[in-house]
Amino acid sequence: MERLASSGVITLIDRLVQDETRKRQYYRPIYSVHKWWARRPGALFRSLILLAARPSLKDTLLQAIVDTLPDSRSPYFQSHDLSDVVILDPFMGGGTTLVEANRLGVKVIGCDINPVAFWTVKETLKPISLERLDAYFHQLESSAGATIRDLYRTKCLTCGEEHGEILYAFWVRSVHCPACNEEVLLFKRSLLNEGERRTKKISPNNRATAICPNCLSLILWDGQQPAHCDTCGHSFNPRQGTYDRGKFTCPHCQQSAALIPTLKAGQVMQEQLVALEYWCPVHQRRYYKAVDAQDKTRMAEIERRVKEEWDTLRIPKTTIPVGSTTQRWRAHGYHYYHQVFNARQLLSFHILLEAIAAIPEKEYREAFLTIFSNILEYNNMMTPYNYPHRKLHHLFTYHAMPLTTTPVENSVWGLGKAGAGTFANGYRRYRNAKHYAKKPYEKYRDAAGKILTVYPAGEYIAGNFVSSFEELLKTDKGALLFTQDSSSLPEIPDGSVDFVITDPPYYDNIHYSELSNFFYVWLRLMTDHPAFQAEHVPTDAEAIVDPGQEQGEAKYKSLMTGVFNEAHRVLKEQGRLIFTFHHTNPRAWWVILAALGDSGFQIVDNFPIRSEYKVNPHVRGKQALNTDMIIVAAKRPVAHLERELPSRTDPTQRFMDNLGNLLIELSGQWEKQPVLPAELTEHMTTLWMTLNDSYASIPASHPAPVAQQLRLLEKSPTYSQEEK
Repeated sequence: MERLASSGVITLIDRLVQDETRKRQYYRPIYSVHKWWARRPGALFRSLILLAARPSLKDTLLQAIVDTLPDSRSPYFQSHDLSDVVILDPFMGGGTTLVEANRLGVKVIGCDINPVAFWTVKETLKPISLERLDAYFHQLESSAGATIRDLYRTKCLTCGEEHGEILYAFWVRSVHCPACNEEVLLFKRSLLNEGERRTKKISPNNRATAICPNCLSLILWDGQQPAHCDTCGHSFNPRQGTYDRGKFTCPHCQQSAALIPTLKAGQVMQEQLVALEYWCPVHQRRYYKAVDAQDKTRMAEIERRVKEEWDTLRIPKTTIPVGSTTQRWRAHGYHYYHQVFNARQLLSFHILLEAIAAIPEKEYREAFLTIFSNILEYNNMMTPYNYPHRKLHHLFTYHAMPLTTTPVENSVWGLGKAGAGTFANGYRRYRNAKHYAKKPYEKYRDAAGKILTVYPAGEYIAGNFVSSFEELLKTDKGALLFTQDSSSLPEIPDGSVDFVITDPPYYDNIHYSELSNFFYVWLRLMTDHPAFQAEHVPTDAEAIVDPGQEQGEAKYKSLMTGVFNEAHRVLKEQGRLIFTFHHTNPRAWWVILAALGDSGFQIVDNFPIRSEYKVNPHVRGKQALNTDMIIVAAKRPVAHLERELPSRTDPTQRFMDNLGNLLIELSGQWEKQPVLPAELTEHMTTLWMTLNDSYASIPASHPAPVAQQLRLLEKSPTYSQEEK
């Protein structure tokens, strides 16, 4: 049995994938339609689909001009007609498999238990008129947009006129000291920026803006310690605050206390607006200001209005469910989703949703609902702020539910192109994605590092949605989507699918249901789709190891086996199951091996691909490698495959190569001699020891990701679950 791709082609795929992960929105804007977590690169799945559907390309899909520089004349960059192919993705998530396959003419079937995944894929694949989209946006801009922007007005300190438009509003949370009962403002630091010029150090010529933690005046700080407030005479260190790592120190009595026990004792964190960054249209520049009386009055009026109109507002009054990821919010007193937004945000959302609801055409109404949902991660009171660069991070930077004691409120509608995550900029992202869908392209770097663009002739992304498998076969670029448990797909006949290509949940890495509830509770306000009838995203059939949801390893294995069993049933005899996986816990690999073996599959090929950018925060400090293993499985029995491992200098990839050989060997004998988790752990440990020489030569202080990645393999968590 031949390999899926030659080592030369794999090397070039790895290069394209690494380039894409540096700036995903630039390389493939289509995936900006809506948030999804841990999307794998489009270049990888385009490659896998072409290699699977056209085996003759295994040596030629990508050809090099020199070293690892791809030749734009390679078949990868050319147009292909795969209309004779049917592909199923039973874990469709953000839809990478389906989008890349649809672009190539494949008839696609997608399924996911998560309604937000279904919504994201549907919105990504659906064709839309940019002219109609623009027309509806301008209607929203003149109605809801104008009203919301008025909520973010402020008086300019220079002009004295109330025509300033707030870009960011800075808040601080507080509690009362358990020892002296004085209010403690929970500043981690009081800096608002690192100076006007971000590339220069703080100095007398590049002063930073800071908040006086005593009187809340703003000062300009030249970097000399301590900073001094001319308003109240207080001296302080702007880089230090009262709160850090879950503990706070009272500035009045100097007593320290832990925040969560303080809250459990009955306190509720309060929020106070302390500063603004705004735009002056007269002077055409940004300014900072402390909050004045008019700002406080405007905010108080908004809070009064929200309280009075509470029962009629289009906002979710839904509980935050118990879970491993949500426990941080719940432990700090946030038990309902509306509690993680302030009154101005909630009122703005209501105004916007009312206007969206009035759009008569469903496909455009749902397009703007998607845009609205997508900006929520930038418009909440948990969003972290990157003060050196004066911009917001999105909520899910670390695939978790973060908590900050110094939240920054974004301008919901936005001003021009300023500010990440405003509705106006969210619209531009959605529009750019749909523009890309009409004429998608591939990008790659040449020898000089310049990024070049290639437009494969005739390609476009547009799913023609169908309701049955029979209709799918008759429909050009047909797309059949399900929101259900992928272990039972009676709608798909036996032996009817050419390939199952997917990116399954990685054991315990990401808690999709807990994270996606943040969007789900808002989407369900505006849709009557049956998948959105439940109060929360369903978790019973979610394949994940999550102690917070009482989902153990045994259940994860059972669910994965069920899905693989169904994949085995619907696949043609010569079909292939191809998927990505990575983890540092040997038990995670054992579950995948066991699920494949128990469902009648045998691993016939695999290879590593670096699918995360080397400085991606998603993999820093987590039990996830930056290298995926691509696993190719076939129905048993299969002919033995002789593999010659490529020569690699990267120790992580060397480890993955050897692990791949081990998995092929163990998978081949699974039917007669299944391996226990402890045995696989021992095998992997032995493999790991073979890298000792390479590993030992890397100092612990080495900044390169190789050292960090290899050390992850020593820190794998263990789960006390029953063995097979």
